[in-house]
Amino acid sequence: MLPAPKGAPMPSESLVFHVADALLARGERPSLRKMRESLPNGGSPREVCKHLRAWRKKRGYDPKLEPTDMSKAMKAAGQALAMDLWKQAKREATQAFSREREAAAAMATDDKHDREHLLGLIETLQAENAALVARAGAAETETSRVLARLQKVEYQLDRFRAEEFWDRVMQEIAEVLVERGPLTPTEILPELRAVTLRGATLHKEPLTPGTLKKKMDVRVSFGRYFEPRDEGRYARRAG
Repeated sequence: MLPAPKGAPMPSESLVFHVADALLARGERPSLRKMRESLPNGGSPREVCKHLRAWRKKRGYDPKLEPTDMSKAMKAAGQALAMDLWKQAKREATQAFSREREAAAAMATDDKHDREHLLGLIETLQAENAALVARAGAAETETSRVLARLQKVEYQLDRFRAEEFWDRVMQEIAEVLVERGPLTPTEILPELRAVTLRGATLHKEPLTPGTLKKKMDVRVSFGRYFEPRDEGRYARRAG
């Protein structure tokens, strides 16, 4: 019997009782394996075991066959038959003991089979759990790697946006210098457009005279946009 399909209903106690009674009526021992083979959906071993124990207790189930009650026959028999009856009782007692021992061995075999089956299920669940833990660890590692790459891309994007913003500011300053002539960073700042001042709030460096001087000096070092003049002023670079 294959394990019950996912979502299959668990067998009720009454169904387990009915199947166990039917097996017993056919002369078959109602072991866990037999029960799961006979149940429509197999059922969880745990649930079937629970109901089967209740059935055994309620039915007073005992696999051994009852020995023939010889006490009445022995009382009714005469002294001449006493020895024969004793021998017969002994033989039957031996047979009964043999049957009882066989039944106990069979029950032990069933119990061992049930126990091995449950141990197999536990090992399977443990293996599945270990696989899930391994997959979770791999997923966590992959998530960390993706997050690190994403942070790197976001950092590069922020730098690109900042460089693009400051280049637009430098172009705007160059246009101001063309109209006004050489100015200091302090004189330049009030001349910038309001939208430029608002845009600076999106970047980490504040739009101050000191920041303007640093950015303009970088352009001067590369021969772009500006050239320095006396008293800390900057002029628009020719060409």
